[in-house]
Amino acid sequence: MSKKPAAALSANLVSVKGTASPAPDMPGRVAPPAPVPVPTAGQREAGGQPLNFRVPNAFRREFKVYAATHGFKLNELLRLSFDAYRRQHGE
Repeated sequence: MSKKPAAALSANLVSVKGTASPAPDMPGRVAPPAPVPVPTAGQREAGGQPLNFRVPNAFRREFKVYAATHGFKLNELLRLSFDAYRRQHGE
């Protein structure tokens, strides 16, 4: 069985690496504007640094449910809890 000869390619279908360019009628790419994050009051005050630590699953669930049912964000509830703890312990 003989091989078929390669098809002849026109000059505009082949490009040399590094010299490719878009077709003249192709619209250019425009990057969408990057969203600007709006810091919350807590982030402005504290700088928005992450605080990572492990807690038992049951505590995590209870904490999240309490925050959600009372309309708090998790960081707000943590901040309020810490403030209350400091008040109770004289600091």
